[in-house]
Amino acid sequence: MFRQTALLLLIVSPLLPRAALALDTREIYKTAEPSVVVVLAADAKGEKNNLGSGVIISPTEVVTSCKFLEAAADIVITQGNALRKAKLRFRDSERDLCQLHIDEPLPSGVPAARPAAATEAEAGQELYAIGSPRGMERTISRTMVSGMRDIPGSKVRLIQIDALLSGAMTGGGIFDQDAKLVGIIVAQFRQVENTSYAAPARWIADLSNRSIDQIATAAVAPPQSPKETSKAQTRADTLPASNPRIGDRWKYKITYGKQDVGNATIEIVDAREKSVKELVRYDRSTGFARNRDVDLGFDPIRFQSTVALPGGYQIIELAPYAPPETQFVPGKTWIDIPGDFAPQGGSNTQVSKSHVRVVGREKVRFPAGEFTAWKVETLSDQMYAVNQFFVAKCIYWYAPESKRTVKMHLTYKSPMDVLSNTQIYEPVAFEPAK
Repeated sequence: MFRQTALLLLIVSPLLPRAALALDTREIYKTAEPSVVVVLAADAKGEKNNLGSGVIISPTEVVTSCKFLEAAADIVITQGNALRKAKLRFRDSERDLCQLHIDEPLPSGVPAARPAAATEAEAGQELYAIGSPRGMERTISRTMVSGMRDIPGSKVRLIQIDALLSGAMTGGGIFDQDAKLVGIIVAQFRQVENTSYAAPARWIADLSNRSIDQIATAAVAPPQSPKETSKAQTRADTLPASNPRIGDRWKYKITYGKQDVGNATIEIVDAREKSVKELVRYDRSTGFARNRDVDLGFDPIRFQSTVALPGGYQIIELAPYAPPETQFVPGKTWIDIPGDFAPQGGSNTQVSKSHVRVVGREKVRFPAGEFTAWKVETLSDQMYAVNQFFVAKCIYWYAPESKRTVKMHLTYKSPMDVLSNTQIYEPVAFEPAK
């Protein structure tokens, strides 16, 4: 009888559910916690410090939430007594995932193991959140998947978990019962009390392809060889005189409400027949630099790429380069023009469509002078953020004597004006290419 029972156990054991072989909580923590770090983000003046978490995905790469990095001029990663300066490498604003680079690996850091790419979190699945609330390194919390949730106003589908995690857990990891990383804790999508959200870990592989903003050192156009410079100059000489030239530079004063929040400088670093490459800098953030390609001509089929400035400000433009011969027709409209907007500020953009209308001509005065300009207004569809619905209203002024928009006005408004904010960009100076 004993032999029969023993034989039966040997036969049945390989058929036991896999969950029965899962690690216990202590083993999960011991395996996963070397992958979790503290992330400290400070503004240019060192006056605002945001604390969060991050997950090591390779010896010199860390993934975290973009939310608390918005105004960061300096980023530091710590683990135990080890400290490393970090640089932003990739930013996926829509999914709230950022990848940071450190030059030297952390002594105790271990890249997180990840499940097969096809593996999805399932409702009812038990998970473990590991992060650093209030800087208390690598704290573990048991949680469960409530479901996969579509976020209103975006194409994002996140893992909803049944635990309200503290703000500094943002950027930390969600691990399964095999201590494998299944998600990164994100903050700004929270809509239901006592729940939190995580971005699926499989999205990490998409960061390099989806990133708009690169690290500042990569964002600045590399020096051109004499041969390349000669080619660029030859090409520029064949362009229409009204086109922007390499070296043209505009400075805009930014006002938020009634507060002066600094100046943005936009410089042309490459010029083509139908587009230019701009280098955008912000004087309140040392080292901030973003490159973007911008279309020439007034043919509103889409908004140009949004530039998120430190502090939560945004350069959102429709068609900044309208040549002098542009025929503006009062009352002319365009519908369903797509663009990226961020009612919460910074880089947390979501796509919305706008109606565009030419209002007419009017005089406008700013530090750079007085212009008689064409006024163009845009009004977006509703977007959902911060537990409110918002619309974005943009106003642009175009003057024939100016190569670029002479004034930009962005307002986010909620119903009944419960919440609203306004950003105004006015020209301070124009420096033509030498």
